[in-house]
Amino acid sequence: MNRLQEIFKLKPTQIILLSFVLMIALGTVLLMLPLSTTNGQGLRWIDALFVSTSASCVTGLTVVDIHNDLTLFGTLVMLLLIQVGGLGIMTLATLVVHTMGYRFRLQENIVLQESLNQSGQAGIVELIARMIKYTFIIEGVFAVVLTIHFADEFGLNAIGYGIFHSVSAFCNAGFDLFGNYDSLCKRNDDFFLMTCIALLIILGGIGFTVMADVVNRRRWKKFSLHTKIVLVTNIALIVVGTGLIFGMECNNGHTVGNMDTGSQIANAAFMSVSCRTAGFNTFDLAASEQITQLTMIILMFIGASPLSTGGGIKSTTFFVIVMSMWAVFRGRNEIVVFGRRITQQLRDQAFAIFTMGTIWVVTAGVILSAIDGEVHELEEVIFETVSGFGTVGMGIGLTTGWNDWGKLILALTMFVGRVGIMTFMLALIRQHKDPMIKYPPENIMIG
Repeated sequence: MNRLQEIFKLKPTQIILLSFVLMIALGTVLLMLPLSTTNGQGLRWIDALFVSTSASCVTGLTVVDIHNDLTLFGTLVMLLLIQVGGLGIMTLATLVVHTMGYRFRLQENIVLQESLNQSGQAGIVELIARMIKYTFIIEGVFAVVLTIHFADEFGLNAIGYGIFHSVSAFCNAGFDLFGNYDSLCKRNDDFFLMTCIALLIILGGIGFTVMADVVNRRRWKKFSLHTKIVLVTNIALIVVGTGLIFGMECNNGHTVGNMDTGSQIANAAFMSVSCRTAGFNTFDLAASEQITQLTMIILMFIGASPLSTGGGIKSTTFFVIVMSMWAVFRGRNEIVVFGRRITQQLRDQAFAIFTMGTIWVVTAGVILSAIDGEVHELEEVIFETVSGFGTVGMGIGLTTGWNDWGKLILALTMFVGRVGIMTFMLALIRQHKDPMIKYPPENIMIG
């Protein structure tokens, strides 16, 4: 335990990064083993690193066909990485050492607080226990339901299909076992499956604190401001996304244009839910309209909600930015939502996260485009980059074609998207307290 205490002398953000790095490294080694692949040779180190990063960061981008290229052992490695990556290795490690009787010191509590994005230290272990309980209950129920649904098609193997897809959907990973990189394209008329997957994505994406709030308080008036903002923002994004995707694809015969109206709406709704952070798709994205891809890029960039299994800048960040702009337009200095005031510090953090995320995506996209030799259009490369940053995993056919440098850039982008751009930057940059000396202010012209 002394070694654990020595490790906790690192900055909390650095420990969070280190935990994911170690998990990715372990997954890489396991996927390189001969017994992980059907050809008995194991994955190349760069492919193993890419897939391990994608699974650990619950992204879904892949350069291997899980169904055809990985053995049962390799698939189990992927499943474990997805599960641990979705919950966060710090979360599971905390519960294990706490169960063993270890009591956390102040600095260690600060690390846990940082990893769970909490403003206070009270009830951290209880929150972690609740997170794990909710996860296994939800995944367990849907695993049974999906097993029954798959039974006629896959027989005994339906158990594995049910468990894998339940975990993959709840953790917003987007990996599937159907093979040939088809995702759900050949099952876009299976509305029961689409409904189950969509519900799992939503539950995994709203965040554990919201789930706990809804379960314990049950009434809108009693919900915290965070819960209200998350629910309102998620509903709005799903509805708007559904309308836009349906409107732009309803006449596209290469996607949903040949379906009846009800099926078109169902597929549009599923894609609106999935493209925020999960990565399952029910039609060929490469065949979709450019404006549809742009809509998906925006939704992917926003991502899921805090303390969830998804990535992106987070729905609450997007909400604060929109409300901040609205306040500026109305000449207001404060943002008041549902009878509560949002502090200036939160507004500054939201704009910092948005700005850093935008800079990262644009920079990574330009580098990838240069590596690609401009073979693909820039918007396609940006789509792939945002998909990685938002830990979504939707692809338009570029993923398997990247060279080793391209895979490294995308792997790093997935990593940053999962741990959070703010956490990543704080881990690298040394913080300083505000100086005691206060300088006089002076206005400059902006806008």
